[in-house]
Amino acid sequence: MPSLAGKVDKTMEAESVGLLKHMLDTELRRGREENGFDLVLFLGVDGRIFASDVPWTLDPRQYRLLNLVKGNLNHICNQLSGQNLKLSIQQYDVGTIIISGVGDKAFLVCLTAHSLEVTKMQGVLNNVLNVSAVMKHLLEQRGMSEDDLSAYSPEVAGELKKLSRALFVEKFEETRGYKRNMEVLAFVKKRLQAVVGIGPLEEILTMAFNEVGTSASYMTEPHWERFLDLVIAEVGKVSGDVTAERARREWTPEVRKMLKSFV
Repeated sequence: MPSLAGKVDKTMEAESVGLLKHMLDTELRRGREENGFDLVLFLGVDGRIFASDVPWTLDPRQYRLLNLVKGNLNHICNQLSGQNLKLSIQQYDVGTIIISGVGDKAFLVCLTAHSLEVTKMQGVLNNVLNVSAVMKHLLEQRGMSEDDLSAYSPEVAGELKKLSRALFVEKFEETRGYKRNMEVLAFVKKRLQAVVGIGPLEEILTMAFNEVGTSASYMTEPHWERFLDLVIAEVGKVSGDVTAERARREWTPEVRKMLKSFV
């Protein structure tokens, strides 16, 4: 049988509201830190705050800027929803507010209490537009394949890939796939120990995972099919063919059911 081994693509898409929120928060934090903003807000055109990156304490200038946004929020939302506002720069004596539309439903507000010269803001504005494109992609819950990212600039595509990798590193153990695999592994270990005893248990599992070529965390349905074949073959060697055949009849449909129905 051909090997099922392969390089694990250590990237991930948001499969739940919680994971999507994590990606939005991560991008906001990066956008604020990399561009030197004091506060960044991500809002819907109805005024709801979807996500934000705001310090625990605000100095008077930051607080005044935030109040300026709050005071003008209805006007900003009307401009975005009714007049398709794309980008706005507002400068005050206490700092600068940059507003960028994120599709038709949302927008970014970036605030800095530092003075910014308009003639030197092109780099920052380009970065804000890139963050807006990333946020739009995430909000629309689009995929992260090469085809999905091919229409973007290298900067936007690169940032989306970074977010996808970061999500894998930080949140993989919260995914349905990981939880499913851990449940299947626990089932197999319990049944295997009952028929071969504690002694051979880990040796059989280690051998089977080595043959399959991956670890329990990243197993797919074909991996589990091959894994069960290997494990049951070892059951036959340790406990006899009758026990192995009974294990095949009982374990295989149960594992398939778990893989199909796990939510």
